[in-house]
Amino acid sequence: MMDFSGKSVLVTGGASGIGYATAQLFLRSGADVVIADINQAGLASAAEKLATETGGKVLAVPCDSADPDSCTHLIDESVKALGKLDVVCNIAGVLANGPTETFADETWLKVLSVNLNGPFYISKRAIPHLLETKGCIVNVASVAGLVGVPYGAAYSASKAGVIGLTKALATEYSKRGIRVNAICPGHVITPMTAGGANFGPETDMELMTRLFPLTGKGSDPSEMAAAIAFLASDAAVNATGTILTIDGGQTAI
Repeated sequence: MMDFSGKSVLVTGGASGIGYATAQLFLRSGADVVIADINQAGLASAAEKLATETGGKVLAVPCDSADPDSCTHLIDESVKALGKLDVVCNIAGVLANGPTETFADETWLKVLSVNLNGPFYISKRAIPHLLETKGCIVNVASVAGLVGVPYGAAYSASKAGVIGLTKALATEYSKRGIRVNAICPGHVITPMTAGGANFGPETDMELMTRLFPLTGKGSDPSEMAAAIAFLASDAAVNATGTILTIDGGQTAI
């Protein structure tokens, strides 16, 4: 297990799924952690459970990552509670599928706001603190940002944007000591994705088999947490602008 003793870590989307698993791994590795989520009830429950499971220092801060003021509050509260920021994990996201010609404009805006604007708002506000610690950012993009996904125009566009944001920030801040990387998961079994693609059991199973030739199924959140922790660790000291794909072979075809 990697050692994050003395490190201060912010994890968005921490109430469930990849965010929860990531917070859990950092806490077990010795870090102090702030978890953020728009789901306040789920967030409070997650913080209590994480503290019990790990015995670590975990603070819950409600945040709507699509709201710039909420992101400012999150960073301020995180630094106030932890004293510094070493690692920022932008994991919060939303998923919406549907035919493009009938896809609601407001849903498009919501997906882009949460999935792309959120990581920008939070990174922008965290960077002054990360410059002090020579810290790092790890974003969660998706294979949907690398390849075309039918019925997923909004999600694909948002995650392609996260990849572009990651590379741009990595280039901008490499000489100032901040590393910025991202992972691109395939299908991960989380509360957000539990319903599959919502096209019906037979179609969903066909899609899963085609998309995951290695295993025929999705990944566990703990696999993504391990990748995030690696990119945040000293073992990845020369990794910046890296887009790490973990997709069961989906993009190998």
